[in-house]
Amino acid sequence: MRVRAISDRDYLNMIRVSRRQAPASLWIKGASVLNVYTKEWQEHHVVVAGERIAYVGEKEPLIDDQTVIMEAAGQYLVPGYIEPHAHPFQWYNPYTLADFALQTGTTGMVSDSLMLMHLPFSQTAAIMDSLAAHPVKQFFWGRLDPQTGRAHPAFTKESLARMLEHPRVIQGGELTNWGGVLQEDETLLFGLKHARDLGKRMEGHHPGASYETLNIAAAAGVTACHEAIHAADLLSRIRLGMYATLRHSSIRPDLPELVKGWLALGVPWSSRMMLTSDGSTPPMHRDGFMNSTIRVAIEAGMPPEEAYVMATLNPAVYYGLDAEVGGIAPGRIADMLLLTAKDQPTPSIVIANGQLAAENGNLLVPTVQPQWDEASLELQDPLAKRANPEWFRLRPDEDRKAPVLEMLNAVITRLSLEDMPVDKDGYVTLQHDPQLALIAVIDATGGNRTLAVLRGFGEQLEGLASTYSASGDWIVIGRNPQAMAQALERIREIKGGVVLIDEGKMICECPLPLAGKFTSAPMEEVISMGENLVNQLRAKGHVHLDPIYSILFFTATHLPYARLTADGIVDIKSGQIVVPALPLP
Repeated sequence: MRVRAISDRDYLNMIRVSRRQAPASLWIKGASVLNVYTKEWQEHHVVVAGERIAYVGEKEPLIDDQTVIMEAAGQYLVPGYIEPHAHPFQWYNPYTLADFALQTGTTGMVSDSLMLMHLPFSQTAAIMDSLAAHPVKQFFWGRLDPQTGRAHPAFTKESLARMLEHPRVIQGGELTNWGGVLQEDETLLFGLKHARDLGKRMEGHHPGASYETLNIAAAAGVTACHEAIHAADLLSRIRLGMYATLRHSSIRPDLPELVKGWLALGVPWSSRMMLTSDGSTPPMHRDGFMNSTIRVAIEAGMPPEEAYVMATLNPAVYYGLDAEVGGIAPGRIADMLLLTAKDQPTPSIVIANGQLAAENGNLLVPTVQPQWDEASLELQDPLAKRANPEWFRLRPDEDRKAPVLEMLNAVITRLSLEDMPVDKDGYVTLQHDPQLALIAVIDATGGNRTLAVLRGFGEQLEGLASTYSASGDWIVIGRNPQAMAQALERIREIKGGVVLIDEGKMICECPLPLAGKFTSAPMEEVISMGENLVNQLRAKGHVHLDPIYSILFFTATHLPYARLTADGIVDIKSGQIVVPALPLP
């Protein structure tokens, strides 16, 4: 398939430039060029005709006064990086993330569409199609389940087929509802099979999976998995014919140990390996995007050539795009990066579609401006009443037992029923333990609330409210019902986001006015906003890897062991509601 169309005229001109019968538009001289197909560095001329590479070799091109000549002696030329597993809605959005990616050397992304699939399909398609004009080549994957435990019209057989058949969608997944597959859910199995019937890839999600489970996944059509935690996990996936993606994200910074573990195994690096930053939240992007991931791999002991191949050619081959992108070779789109050293993956110059696109981190070309006002992305707030402190009071059961949700790490939570002290009115009091807080999930549509005591989020946290959640429900955490109500009212006023209250004052406000989950602000602003929230929560004793992901995943029903939903607290293994939701008073 063509990533970018080429006209008959430009096609003929490319051939003529290659034959030195027409002048080059761009000539890169003197660079040491990485041949990703052989993993060797060669001092070759790279000659460009319009958007595409016409020639790579020892002969000089024909030039004229329009030819841009780039003197690159002493520098290193590599293909533009490809992020094979992006989640472009972690406060940022596909447009601002693409701009940031281009600044830092990533010229291709395959992105999650979960946030888009809740829109009318015409709006989803319009957003994906508009991004085709961005210098960063962005494709998408089609989700098979909503991760909320609720039925949704975007996740019927008909809707899945329509999404998977869209030309900008080049894979299905990531497949998080593995239990549904084992229960032979018809819609999930249809999505799995239909993606493969279309000749598209299928991304799995199998953390800690046994070799036997991976066998079943491969039989079902899973072609890659990014959830390897140890080097042995990588090997198991590759042995079963999958691609294995080495991850370094804000919630799973596994890459150094994966690299060291692979080196200890003493087996060759595989052409079925890729690298990903896997939807890191904004603060981690202070260090960059795929350029940062490559740097981590190199610093952990991966040879630079292998790291660049895993971030260029391998994902291009995996997605069937290697005739267009992923290498510096004739006929490919001219996406290339100039580096100052082999082991320094942050580019000084980014070339995209044959044009100088960025220099020293500054964009030099126009990108694509979104039309968010044409999408249905307003925060859904059907509640007619204001937030009330009474919403955030928990009465134990008749045996004085209260549900306690303990954070085992940043995203895994376990439920227990514990004896809790109560105040004079019979409500749970947390004064005996500063590490406890109340967590409430507010279902604004149904007018319900799900309550639990939360252990492990921080100390003396008065009030935090967030519309940023996996389910779309509102999350409120704190020890002071008045501060919790104040925080919730503030995020309703700003039409979505995260607000933190301390000593009666708002100490952090993160507006996310697009669906209550992301913003149109540029990445630099979003990164700073995320850093402020994380720093404030760290000061309140939050010790886990990524508090932003913690907030997101409290309502994500694809994770163990207990989750908060609009219907109550659900035991993930059994699928049963163990503590029902209550109506808002």
